[in-house]
Amino acid sequence: MQMYRRIGHGNCGSVWTLDDVHALKRGDGGPGRDLLNDYRVHQRILTHLPNHADKLRIQVPGCHQFIGSDDLTWWNGQAAMFPANFEPCNTLVSDRIPPFPESVRHRVIDQYCPAHLRESIKSSTPNQDCLIRPYLGRRRQTERQSRFQAFSLRNYPLHANQMEELGLDGRLYARIMAETLAHLYWRAQIDAKDVEFVLAPPPETVDDGKVIKSKVLGDHNVWLLDFDCCKEMPFNEAGVKQAKEAFYNNDPFFPRPDSKEVQDQMLWGEFKDTFLKVSETLIDPESMQARLPLLWVDMVESRDGES
Repeated sequence: MQMYRRIGHGNCGSVWTLDDVHALKRGDGGPGRDLLNDYRVHQRILTHLPNHADKLRIQVPGCHQFIGSDDLTWWNGQAAMFPANFEPCNTLVSDRIPPFPESVRHRVIDQYCPAHLRESIKSSTPNQDCLIRPYLGRRRQTERQSRFQAFSLRNYPLHANQMEELGLDGRLYARIMAETLAHLYWRAQIDAKDVEFVLAPPPETVDDGKVIKSKVLGDHNVWLLDFDCCKEMPFNEAGVKQAKEAFYNNDPFFPRPDSKEVQDQMLWGEFKDTFLKVSETLIDPESMQARLPLLWVDMVESRDGES
């Protein structure tokens, strides 16, 4: 019997694949996570973003099915394909984001993995499921400062200074994240709380003009995923405050406005300018809401309203 293979695990739960085409996210993680909300928000994003697909460079995996824990028809046919003692739970079926190939994995390992772990990591099956988190809002500690010797390519955190070392264009990533955030706020009207961005190879159907070229990572895109914590936001000042709080409560994907590093300040400037320019195209300039994008920037830069 063909068995599901685990390809990841996070706060929301574990992620599995059977055919390397689809990914099943099981809601067996921490309390307070909501896969039904994940499904609904995912569908909402896919509904709102295609209208602007010619302008957007973000990739969002397709979302196909929500399976409830009480869907006995589905679980009776699938439960035996999971490890023993796995109970039925809410599950979300989406397209799998393709992992990086071996050549890219080995470059990252050779550059950043402790020497005594490199060979074991290269031969490790779990580390074949390699996605990279672009952390534009954080710099990596030096080897001497770091207390950690563990190394994993699953959701590997690539920090701003590592991108500089590898010759990656952090400003391009910043622009893509900014334009995506503007569409999530003003089109989908969700606060983007706890969403994730990853770098990964492009889908087969993507326009070549939207593919990012790199000697280190090869052809890749920025992908958006994980929407279980997102909430609808009102199209007013209260919604802007909600979005600002979500921005700071997320992992450090976005540049930060308060860094003392010149390179980080440039990243924030690129992010801010792109966010405001794209927002102008999404909101009627004659409306009361036209002031909201600049208000959001002001709140983020001042951390206004934080306790």
